[in-house]
Amino acid sequence: MTLGRRLAAFMPSSLSARLALILLAGLAGAQSLSLWLHWSERAAVVTEARGLHMADRIADAVRQLEAGAAAGYPQAIARLQTDDLRVALIDARQVSPFPPRGQIQAGVAARLGGEREIRSAGGMGKGGGMGGGMGGMGRMAQDSASRTFDLRLRDGQWVRVTATLQPGAPALPGWFYVYLAASLGIVAAVVMLVVRQATTPLRHLAQAADTLGQNLDAPPLAEAGSTEVRTAAQAFNRMRDKLRRLIEERSRALAAVSHDLRTPLTRLRLRSELIEDERLREQMAADLDAMAQMIDATLDYLRGLRENEPIRPIDINALVQSLAEDSSAPGRRVTVSGQALHAYPGRLAALRRALQNLIDNACKHGSNPRLRIADGAEALRLAVEDDGPGIPEAALPLVTEPYYRPDGARAADTGGVGLGLSIVKDVALLHGGELILANRPAGGLSATLVLPRTAT
Repeated sequence: MTLGRRLAAFMPSSLSARLALILLAGLAGAQSLSLWLHWSERAAVVTEARGLHMADRIADAVRQLEAGAAAGYPQAIARLQTDDLRVALIDARQVSPFPPRGQIQAGVAARLGGEREIRSAGGMGKGGGMGGGMGGMGRMAQDSASRTFDLRLRDGQWVRVTATLQPGAPALPGWFYVYLAASLGIVAAVVMLVVRQATTPLRHLAQAADTLGQNLDAPPLAEAGSTEVRTAAQAFNRMRDKLRRLIEERSRALAAVSHDLRTPLTRLRLRSELIEDERLREQMAADLDAMAQMIDATLDYLRGLRENEPIRPIDINALVQSLAEDSSAPGRRVTVSGQALHAYPGRLAALRRALQNLIDNACKHGSNPRLRIADGAEALRLAVEDDGPGIPEAALPLVTEPYYRPDGARAADTGGVGLGLSIVKDVALLHGGELILANRPAGGLSATLVLPRTAT
């Protein structure tokens, strides 16, 4: 799996959420970088200020020591001792051989008005070593360390000054974090609002496409918004108009074809009655009946599922029970189990036709036909089962295609032209559902019409 696919797996599904997440992630990254730069700059300023302050402290100590005689050094040193500055007299043998780094020597000389020999005696904390200077002392502040310098007074006496530096830069004030959180919240709210406004036309387009698939008489999509959105809406409306014209032309053509085909069939049926040979007359009548059935089935399928049929609440229990009673015959009883909890908003004629096709198939190609109703909050399931031979697994995805008849699944004397399951599938799609076909483990076929419990 590529990195892009891995990242996509953790992304939210909606476009608005993805855009908002990307923008907020970029904002958070920019804010984090800004905070880091601010903290680094602040730490550098604080470090430099502490280094300058320490140079002032060292120069002040040297100034006080040089102001008196050598005999007064002990008393002067005692006055200079503090928690963060220790001063001690050393002899030449104890002087560190390492020169300081950085600007400490120049800084002290500038404050004293003359050069002083300075050596770096190394740190006493974890930052100890040979580093020195104001920059070095500033860096030591981040390591909670002390720095030691050996300085030679004007009379040749060496003193050791140990400065303890305060660790790290002081914490940012609380109001800074409040300001940062408030700015992030305001920008996040603006981002969410803008992204939602930008993706609203896409939601409207998706809703319009879904509605058009169920009702060609749905109103056109509003052509408003940005240039790209208006262009998409105009293209969608043009497609809608073309589809409506196509359906209207097909309906007119089918009406004409229906009349033109039935008229010669009626004449042939009348002429067949004039045939004296009874066996030939019966054969011709059977052929004409089969031809009429094929024509009626094909025209019904091409005529569509009456998409303009109004949606109404349907008593599924009463519908299923009436179909079961109508399909029962001597020696064959269609049973019903389960019940719908609520009325289903759908197209009555289409659903009756779909269920009747499933029951007819179960009666023709199997035995012991039965209907099962399973209702839930998300979907209503209407299953028709039988104990017949079922359908070969390889043919299950194909039997819903128009005019497809799997080998061995239908005998020539069962009739049908391979449109029954195609019509059921179209009815399911018309209601936003699906048709699920599966062979039962105990034998037979299970055809389940899944109807979502949503407005269609």
